Amino acid sequence: MKQKLIITAFCALAIVACTSKKNKSGEAAKSAETESVAGDDNAAVVAQDVENSTAPVFVLANNDGSKFLLKQNFEETPTDAPDNVKNYKYILYNGVYYNVEFAGVQSSNEGDNGRDTPYNFDNRPGWLFKMQSGKLLEKPVSEWDMFWGKPLLVDESFKNETKLLKIKNADEADQGKFKDLKAKLEKQYNKKTTKFKVNQFFGDYALLVVQFETVENKALGVVALVKPDGGCVLKEYPADWHEFSVWREGDEGEFYGLDVDFATIEHGNLTLYTVTEGEEGASYQNFVVKGDSLVEGSISNYFYHAPD
Repeated sequence: MKQKLIITAFCALAIVACTSKKNKSGEAAKSAETESVAGDDNAAVVAQDVENSTAPVFVLANNDGSKFLLKQNFEETPTDAPDNVKNYKYILYNGVYYNVEFAGVQSSNEGDNGRDTPYNFDNRPGWLFKMQSGKLLEKPVSEWDMFWGKPLLVDESFKNETKLLKIKNADEADQGKFKDLKAKLEKQYNKKTTKFKVNQFFGDYALLVVQFETVENKALGVVALVKPDGGCVLKEYPADWHEFSVWREGDEGEFYGLDVDFATIEHGNLTLYTVTEGEEGASYQNFVVKGDSLVEGSISNYFYHAPD
């Protein structure tokens, strides 16, 4: 099973600024309207507050991506959803918009094991949405195919007012870039880097993952975002050093940073929609770039799957 590392809650976050030089896809539903773009408790469920908002939210999908669940912890199962929930009209998945429609309220049942997984989809409580036609995956190989790339549920205004940036994962040939930035960071922190990896590109932006040498059992990981004008925004993840677990359990002392599912320009600001996955679940967050700061956005969703 594919594993990505999750940054644990004990990591303190800090934001600083610097300067430098410039520097996944689901199968399309055959008959769905699509638009290609360039561009709980023991289950630890964190449900998006949708009482007064139609803000974008990550949702759980069934095994082929024909149904989607906006998770909720119902004290009493309602008979219908608030009107604003029905304003969600699209699923955004791998850079493509798909038409969906509200399909009713789904309550928890005796088969619910608390896990946010495709095979437990029909047992979890929440607001249910369905593709108007087709499905995201015509021939899923396993029940996990839809799990690793969570769809985003959005409304009409998001689709009309948001620009999606095409994401490219960096390859070996990209690793020689930004040498000046590496030197500047080593000077700024007065430490040698043990990892300096160009991770992803989106539009004219680049995302790098940097790890510095450990000094007196103090470890430091940094996510560096290089902007089109050559400016650079840093997000620090300091942690205490342990032999096998530093930023999360079992990471063996390696910093993995952020993994961007997709990037957008919203109201003139770059927004990064990220996922960090661990041994028992996956956290989905968004970060907004405002000037020389990388601040946490409104999305913070956790999907619990736990080891079987």
